[in-house]
Amino acid sequence: MNFKILLKSFKFAFRSRKRVLSFIVVYAFLFVTVARGLETASWYLYLAMALVVGTFYAILISQFRRRDISIFKCIGWDNSNVMLLLVGEVVLVSLSAFLILFQLSVEIIGLMSYVEGLGSSALASVYDAIVIPIGLLVTTLLWIVVLQIPGLLLAQYRATRIPPMRALREE
Repeated sequence: MNFKILLKSFKFAFRSRKRVLSFIVVYAFLFVTVARGLETASWYLYLAMALVVGTFYAILISQFRRRDISIFKCIGWDNSNVMLLLVGEVVLVSLSAFLILFQLSVEIIGLMSYVEGLGSSALASVYDAIVIPIGLLVTTLLWIVVLQIPGLLLAQYRATRIPPMRALREE
């Protein structure tokens, strides 16, 4: 694995701040929904939802990065490097959403316990509403990362079909 390209993909992802930040928010809601859904009897529907969102995001990346991918192919990048570029952005969004969700839940519980006290009923209701056990949260992260693989494969297929000469054409 080429870590230099992976780190470059993290930097490259933040060039499109609006898309990345909006999908970090979408993934944070996806984490909460899938984590709550894994505790139900119809857990497979929540995993299917994660598959659809992951596939949609990977296809969206390959669509918006068409020109960039063709430029990279012009300068000699092979398909594995292009795939690593796509994987880097998806991993960045997934881990950022995970860390933000974890940080927010810790801060909200800390503030509530500071303001209301440890024995308050408001703290108990907020705790039940937002706190997801860490084991379930890590399991959800693993499921979401695994369920993004089909979308990444589809995005790689779309990216490998982009001709390098596309970068040289006027649009």
